[in-house]
Amino acid sequence: MNFPQQGPAEFIAEIERAGTRRATPAGQGEIVWRVFGRGEPLVLLHGGTGSWLHWVRNIEALAADFMLLVPDIPGSGESSNPQPPITAERIAAALLAGLDIIIGADPRFAIAGFSMGGLIAAHMAYLAGNRAHCLVLVGGTGMNVPRPTMEPLQSWRRLPTEEEKRAVHRRNLGILMIHEERNIDDLALHIQSVNAAKSRVRGKHVSHTGALARCLEKFSGRLAGIWGEHDATAAPYLAERRAMLQQFQPSATFDILPGVGHWVQYEAHTAFNPLLRDVLGRSYTSGAKQKPSS
Repeated sequence: MNFPQQGPAEFIAEIERAGTRRATPAGQGEIVWRVFGRGEPLVLLHGGTGSWLHWVRNIEALAADFMLLVPDIPGSGESSNPQPPITAERIAAALLAGLDIIIGADPRFAIAGFSMGGLIAAHMAYLAGNRAHCLVLVGGTGMNVPRPTMEPLQSWRRLPTEEEKRAVHRRNLGILMIHEERNIDDLALHIQSVNAAKSRVRGKHVSHTGALARCLEKFSGRLAGIWGEHDATAAPYLAERRAMLQQFQPSATFDILPGVGHWVQYEAHTAFNPLLRDVLGRSYTSGAKQKPSS
């Protein structure tokens, strides 16, 4: 990995200074967005117990080619809590309404959604219709396919010292997010601790089995998947996820990055960034959705 030279807070502040903070109304509250770069709009949705910081190792590279729109999903980061009942579809509708305010109601856009954000991205693409020309699921959840048994995450909130909390965050990152222990760096630990402290809506609140399939049935844009080889939420059932996507779109690409875990865009950012750029570039030249033969 190419680690930042400065400390985590300074690195994040430098990334944030390169963009613009926007807030759009959502019910009685607001959704906070970071907007970076210029070009074709690309929405990046983070995972459960996350924030825009899930994409912090990708923003600088991707902003060279795209206008990045990176929200804190309602119930996470600086955004307000979603209006109950909490569902992926209602959250997606609020995000789409906010996107329309920022870029207008007509421009086409692409979406990449990480983990729980993949399920919300699929709902957002479904609601947007033909405006959403590409949907990339990054370690996405909400699939009706086998899921491995994972070691339970540990609670950190009532621990008495920051050192003990940091140790638990490191352990939880190793269980769920990052495969190689050497890749759990100070930046990852900082992001994990900030996200966990602010998170009010987690993946279990919105990830319903089979919900993703209902969205993909009518999605007409380009579909792609990117997973880590050792994704703790998916391995060893990656082939089943590939088959599920290609059931809806036989031409869907499914890339597996070797040696890394669930937070693939962080742990393998040097490989992920050009891969995502290539997937999105191909969406501009691809034809209509290919239907499976009956």
